[in-house]
Amino acid sequence: MNRREFLQSIAAFATSVALPLDSIAWAPESVIDQIWAAALEIPTIFYVNEYGALSSDAVETYPATRKELLDYQEVSSREELLSSAQDNASVADVLESELSDPDWFAEDESVPDDWEEWLKTAADSTIGLLIERVNDWINDTPDEHDFESADLGGYSGRGHALRFFRDDFAYGDDFNIVVVEGDCPGSSYFAAELRMSIEDANDLAEGLGLPIRFAEQG
Repeated sequence: MNRREFLQSIAAFATSVALPLDSIAWAPESVIDQIWAAALEIPTIFYVNEYGALSSDAVETYPATRKELLDYQEVSSREELLSSAQDNASVADVLESELSDPDWFAEDESVPDDWEEWLKTAADSTIGLLIERVNDWINDTPDEHDFESADLGGYSGRGHALRFFRDDFAYGDDFNIVVVEGDCPGSSYFAAELRMSIEDANDLAEGLGLPIRFAEQG
């Protein structure tokens, strides 16, 4: 991994140094030199919790709604409802659950197996109820599955770090970083874990001349 590629990979995480992500790819080497020097002066920090899990967040956060956690958008029309169901399997699951018990429908008595096609012509009153149910779910408290999805999908601080160390970091073995993506007792756990001390990791990063450092997560 050359310096340009490394800068591109950390641009999403850098908060203290201005890294022009859209221009790094074509910037001349003289500019890359300047950006690299600035990044070394104020490295990107990754935070480590008590179990070694890496995160881009200094303090672990627990968003109160699915909308906040997963950046879901509320729906307000038939078209948005259908598009959301087609793009998001979790929204589709919510709709399927609602449609499995049509007793609350205002005008539609039954739902065919091809419910996505049916949504295009269902009564407006039914669509209104479905929009209300989906938006209630989007604004409801996330469950364990939602937090796992956020980690795996890169929406959380832990997910950001997982993507970086899994997809972009060429020194994982040097830092003894292990990517965990699979079932653990009681839940599915997704994280990149630092399995050396923070002090040793920072010494190594400095020795390799890399513009990243590690700190304890609060």
